[in-house]
Amino acid sequence: MTKLLTTAQFFAKFPNDEVCLQHLFDVRFGEGFTCPKCERPSKWFRIKAERAYSCQWCGHHLHPTVGTPFEKTRTPLQLWFYAIHLFTTTRHGVSAKELQRQLGVTYKTAWRMAALIREHMADVDGNHPIGGEGTNVEIDETLMGGVKKGKHNRGSAAKTVVVGALERGGDIVAQRFCTEPAP
Repeated sequence: MTKLLTTAQFFAKFPNDEVCLQHLFDVRFGEGFTCPKCERPSKWFRIKAERAYSCQWCGHHLHPTVGTPFEKTRTPLQLWFYAIHLFTTTRHGVSAKELQRQLGVTYKTAWRMAALIREHMADVDGNHPIGGEGTNVEIDETLMGGVKKGKHNRGSAAKTVVVGALERGGDIVAQRFCTEPAP
């Protein structure tokens, strides 16, 4: 399991948009990526006027943000990366209001960023949202586990909460949550 970055480590690793774009390029393509136009392994050079890289042989442009949540945004990449950092390090999710406070963007921008990040995370995890207009979804939860017996436990329970959602005639999604024993 990968150790999560602290906020200080995050900003040391991604100090500006240029580093974020280079990281995105490296993760998606990398040096030596075969150019789709001339079909030769290439060195890629940064084009300063746009978020793109150019093939050393034919000059074809690669845009690392295309096909990502950052594709048509004017919001700095560092803010996007930090928002994703918050989503992956926060236990109970991140609201648009919290993103607005943390990033210093408008609520509308924060809401859009949160929606796109959640959508991307669902695509990566394979858990697509269920339901939608005119669809019935049934949701239920249960506690699983038992009471710990013993001299010092006094009936405290380490229970697991299981939540399930069923789309009628469609998909089922289930998630488990571990709870801390009551004091």
